[in-house]
Amino acid sequence: MEKDNENTLLKIRSSRACIRDGYMWFSDKFRRIFRHTWPIALLFAVLTATASALPVLISPLLLWPALALELLAVIILLVLTRRVFRKKQLLPPAGSASLGAKIRQAGQFVLVGIVCLLVVAVLTLLTSLPTLIMMAANWESQMGVLNGDPAGMPDYVLWLSIVVFLIAGFLKAYVWMTIICPFYLVRVTVAQKEKEKKEFNIEKL
Repeated sequence: MEKDNENTLLKIRSSRACIRDGYMWFSDKFRRIFRHTWPIALLFAVLTATASALPVLISPLLLWPALALELLAVIILLVLTRRVFRKKQLLPPAGSASLGAKIRQAGQFVLVGIVCLLVVAVLTLLTSLPTLIMMAANWESQMGVLNGDPAGMPDYVLWLSIVVFLIAGFLKAYVWMTIICPFYLVRVTVAQKEKEKKEFNIEKL
């Protein structure tokens, strides 16, 4: 079964097929992916919840540090997830390709990247709606306090906000993970094309 899965993945695809097959693979393997990656998703949730809390619950002046922490969380998530995928053999080795081959296929990398980021943006917006509502409520309350109004938020809202940030961050972790396989399939395509090119040149000799 594992060999069949490897043979299915290791073939040349168009950009559209890389995206489609990548997301299909992720959905088919989600239970196994979740079993191996939930600690990473929890770490990501803690980091992104902290990033959300900095400008909302502490000070709006911390917006830029919060954005930097969010970016760092995404990088850590993708690096650790790729490492787990390799260690648990969820994805077979993609094969090697020269820098020249990668440059020649740069357009495919860019196209797949743009589409994946658009999907991530839409899904992130959907999973972040409760977070955005809590942010808006907290900011409205803080603005009222600055204008001399009494605080209109009950005490439990602080902890409710933290819980909402954590849940949203956990869901966003798996949204970001979806981009790994489409990019992996592009790398496979580049490696397979170069392999076929070398084999063709050898046959000509």
